[in-house]
Amino acid sequence: GKLDMFFFADLWIGGMRDESIRYAIQFPIQDPCILVPHMAAHTRHLGFAITMSTTFYPPYMLARLLATLDHVTKGRIGWNIVSSIAEEEAAKFGVSLPPHDERYDRADEFMEVCYGLWDSWDEDALLMDMENGIFADPSKIHRLDYAGKYYQVQGPLTVIPSPQRRPYLFQAGASERGRDFAARHAECIFAAASGVRQMRAFCDDIAARAEANGRDPASIKILWGAQPLVAHSESEARARQVEIRERIPLEASLALMSGHFNYDLSTLDIDAPVGGLKVPGSQGMLEIYTKANPNVTLRQIAGSYLSGSDKGPMIGTPGQVADYLQYLLAEGGGDGFQITPSYYAPDYFNDLVRDLIPVLQARGAFRNGYEGKTLRDLLNGPGNRESMGKRPFRSKDFARR
Repeated sequence: GKLDMFFFADLWIGGMRDESIRYAIQFPIQDPCILVPHMAAHTRHLGFAITMSTTFYPPYMLARLLATLDHVTKGRIGWNIVSSIAEEEAAKFGVSLPPHDERYDRADEFMEVCYGLWDSWDEDALLMDMENGIFADPSKIHRLDYAGKYYQVQGPLTVIPSPQRRPYLFQAGASERGRDFAARHAECIFAAASGVRQMRAFCDDIAARAEANGRDPASIKILWGAQPLVAHSESEARARQVEIRERIPLEASLALMSGHFNYDLSTLDIDAPVGGLKVPGSQGMLEIYTKANPNVTLRQIAGSYLSGSDKGPMIGTPGQVADYLQYLLAEGGGDGFQITPSYYAPDYFNDLVRDLIPVLQARGAFRNGYEGKTLRDLLNGPGNRESMGKRPFRSKDFARR
């Protein structure tokens, strides 16, 4: 299918509710850092994006692990930066979850540490001089003495600079603080919106925040969450959508939503409007539904949360769906889509690769082959190394010597 990457939406929240265990909702979850090397060994171009939390990982450990994975995958690793949203996750580490904005303050420092570690080797530090027996030039490998409010870290990183020098950076924060963080650090943002107006507003907002942080808005890619469903006819596609929806227990969908929102939805009336509901978790995801319809109920949201929307041209023939995807990008902005398969449609990707992607390829809207070698090549274009080895956001709060 010539897809960009396989994305692991990893988290430590699974198994806390009976429904998540009963219906295998985000449970069980294996460690993607172990799975990726095996997958990379059997692929040549596919990238791998791993979700890792700045709240629970020590920054040196994460920087070292991702640099190592970038070596193992030959430059195909990406990091989806999260600060975590659930007390259930924190409980697994025996700690309390910091307040929302403090988590992002910590994450800003975390990123500065990682940038400093990944930059601790100069480009020409590695000599590999076999004749004189010299491995590297010590004067070009720098100690990091980071002293911030939350982290005190020394360097240098003990890993040779990897093919990308640092992983491709993703982020998906939808809150005001999350968008500020993305505008400072992300190379690509995972976003969700209900229609072109929300899409355009989000793109404009990120562009303004990027400029305020001294960045070119064009340097930040935006991928929209989408769950297209294709079949040979529109009626067949809609019939399949009904079939998928009928397979999904209401409790399973509510369990997934409870995890994403960090809120026990079983305590609420599922038939009451939730337009004013505030949740400690992903408020932005909830507002995709409530901004489109302030009177929407939990039952209505749950009906499409696992199966995708039953309305609009995201469901239909390959040509109809291709038309709509192209329309969304043309009118709403952004750079592509993050495709989320239905939990209850095991052949989902086979259908997209066989039926939808060839239509997009024939229109020149999707690649026919891979160019470049790294994940950054795939997403930015081969040879576009403007951000390679450079921090999108720099601080003077640490010393390098």
